[in-house]
Amino acid sequence: MTERRVISAARPSAPSSRPPDAVARAGASASFRGWSTGVARGERVRLAVGWATIILVYRQTFAAPIRAFVPILWYVPDVVMAAALGAIVVVGLRAKVIPVLVNVVALAVLVLYAALNNPGFAVALAVRGLGYMLLAFFAGLGVRRGDRLLPLALVVAAGCAILGVVYDALYTVPWADTAFEGFGGTGEAAREWSQNGARRLSGLGIASTDTSVIIAAGALTAFGLARNRVRPANLAFAAAAVAALLLTTQKATAGWLIVTAAVAYGAPLLMLRDGGFAAARWLRWLGVAGLVAGMLVPPVLAGASVSGALHVDAATIDQRLNEVWPRVLPHLFELPQVLLGHGLGGVGPLSGRPELALIDNMFLFTALSVGLPAALALFLIAGRALLFAPARDPVDFAALAIVALLALNGITANIVVAGAVASIYLGYGIGCLLRPTRRARAAPSGASAAD
Repeated sequence: MTERRVISAARPSAPSSRPPDAVARAGASASFRGWSTGVARGERVRLAVGWATIILVYRQTFAAPIRAFVPILWYVPDVVMAAALGAIVVVGLRAKVIPVLVNVVALAVLVLYAALNNPGFAVALAVRGLGYMLLAFFAGLGVRRGDRLLPLALVVAAGCAILGVVYDALYTVPWADTAFEGFGGTGEAAREWSQNGARRLSGLGIASTDTSVIIAAGALTAFGLARNRVRPANLAFAAAAVAALLLTTQKATAGWLIVTAAVAYGAPLLMLRDGGFAAARWLRWLGVAGLVAGMLVPPVLAGASVSGALHVDAATIDQRLNEVWPRVLPHLFELPQVLLGHGLGGVGPLSGRPELALIDNMFLFTALSVGLPAALALFLIAGRALLFAPARDPVDFAALAIVALLALNGITANIVVAGAVASIYLGYGIGCLLRPTRRARAAPSGASAAD
């Protein structure tokens, strides 16, 4: 069997008397990033995780026809996701990657605490959403230099979603009169294609929020596949994405997409530079600003009227500022929930707590679910990834743009765990940013090294 040696992108590795596998295991035990270099010595696990993530993305992209005509297939990707995560755990423990063991124990405690405090079905759905994020994180972590499969799949999914929304706007989709329900007849995922006679423009998806994330993230990834160069094809794709988002009434996501794309790919043109890497530092701070605003906007602006101040119709934002967030904020500092949270499944429509059924803010949802200290730590990790992870290739840069976009969108939307699609894209983006190596070098024996 051909041996592989992983070489750091920063500098050539020094000669070592230890076998290559021992060197890989030693590097892998340092952090979760080691999964990319040492744990997945065989490419089968890495490829399986990537394909499992693609299956999840396309399940959500074509959610409406699947739920309408072949509902038995809806939960198959969840089985694939569980199997892929199990493979990661098995391979990680076999290679003695300490962070894998620590995090498996931590997740087990988290699930046990949730199961003791919340309805079982709500816990299962929350754990499933967390699994989506973890799987996509490892998929992003395993992307190698030159790999185009996963980014291309995201762009194609966005194209399908755009076409679906346009078709939905012009014609009547075959599932127009269908009511979608959750497992066992529950109302968790209940969706009706028309409400009070008004059509829902979600294209091939069920929720317009999920469709909007697929479209926006795919549009940003398309620039990356073109090596961060602004070309007519990219501009046309981005314009179609914005138009589709406006059709789905996701005006906030459309606005954040315009802002993110302008900072990432429009600003370098003003600097007479063709590539987008020159704007990386601005994009980093844009994402951090989104994270900070997500924490500060609910308490600082609670009770304010955006419609009155700006003389525009911002009814949904005013509802959050005047009704949703003021009702939720007092629960943030209740003991012992301020330390431990209500647990997975403790927030949302199935939690049994009507006051916590709707939050629409990423930070509040996270803090109420896992506690304020853990939420602050997770946001710190995301901010650190935004600020310090290198952006050395188009995949990195597109991932940076996706995380920034989701951070901004998280100000007025709950996009983690409960939102399956956003969880997938957020996990993928952060995983890509934390990739440890960027280039491959041939080992002295002549074997090609894995990136």
